[in-house]
Amino acid sequence: MSISEKEYQRRYSAIRELMKKEGLDNLLITGLSDDFNRGNIRYVTGSGRGGCCIFPLEGAPVFLIGLNQLASPKLLRTVEAYHLLDLRETSSPVEQAVKELARLDQGGKIGLVGMAAISVPMYLAVKETFADRLLNVPEFLEPLRVIKSPEEIECTRKAAAVADKVYFRLREIIRPGLGEGEIYGEVKKVIYEEGCEYSFDLLDAAGSMMNMSFLPTLDKLEANGTLFMEISPAYMGYYAQLPVTLPVGEYVPHVRRMVNSWNQADQAARKILRPGAKASDVYRVLVNTIRDNGFVSPLRPGHSLGLDILDFWSITESNDTILRPAMMLAIHPCSMIKFGGDGVGMGYTYLITENGAERLSKVDLAKELLGE
Repeated sequence: MSISEKEYQRRYSAIRELMKKEGLDNLLITGLSDDFNRGNIRYVTGSGRGGCCIFPLEGAPVFLIGLNQLASPKLLRTVEAYHLLDLRETSSPVEQAVKELARLDQGGKIGLVGMAAISVPMYLAVKETFADRLLNVPEFLEPLRVIKSPEEIECTRKAAAVADKVYFRLREIIRPGLGEGEIYGEVKKVIYEEGCEYSFDLLDAAGSMMNMSFLPTLDKLEANGTLFMEISPAYMGYYAQLPVTLPVGEYVPHVRRMVNSWNQADQAARKILRPGAKASDVYRVLVNTIRDNGFVSPLRPGHSLGLDILDFWSITESNDTILRPAMMLAIHPCSMIKFGGDGVGMGYTYLITENGAERLSKVDLAKELLGE
């Protein structure tokens, strides 16, 4: 499966309609090859490796690549919109970006998408050349990216299916003494073999806490402890999440109670996950349900999901974003005895539908882990 040319053309048309509305002649879109800043550049180029793209009101988007890349057979597999782009090899992306913007300049405004990802030299060079015509528009693509197309939804479904496979592999291998390095390797093996390019995988094997490490340490699973892992493969760039807290043997009583409180919060949230609800409503239902069970939930309980692991916004008490059909959400409240103490983090990827929400994971964590 891959993103079709028809889908890219749909995106390009929608972007240009927004550009006309905002009076922009060109966009300067930048990205990084990380889980939080690659979405904008991937949306227009299909590349998950970051980079720089000049997107004009008319004509092919210009994507800057390194020297000798045009001759590489890997390019077709790493830049998905290859045939729709004007690919420019360069050893100096700063100079090339200014040159391409000048070539495509119509005298109007230039929108900068990805301020957090642009290099300081490139920003200074573009700002010096175009002065006040360069505008920072960080959320320009948000209205397009947060509402998923049918192709984007299918990619997320595939990512959720891969996450399910990782879950069952973890259940097979979990045992006292198993190290984080081995766990990490097994997870990555499944993810890569299923065709995912990358993944975001927090993990913690120490005791029953949630010390969320991005990379494995020397910690090993302890008897009667837990394995916390945020399983997050990205298929064709689209992330799905399945955060889990797995028992090493059986849950000890206080951990089992925390898992029960998470399950109650998830069940309560499902009742309001539908078009018209506010993100803040979801936040209050999740956090208050856990508090009513005698625990605390101090961490972000969810967020929008897409080409970035956090696709523009989080579920917070102050976020009054209205849920709409085709939004994709990660819902994963934590339940802790106290902040910094023992805790569990669990959740699913949900698609907002016309009438409610669909859980994309086929794994039922309450049934699997609590027998409910």
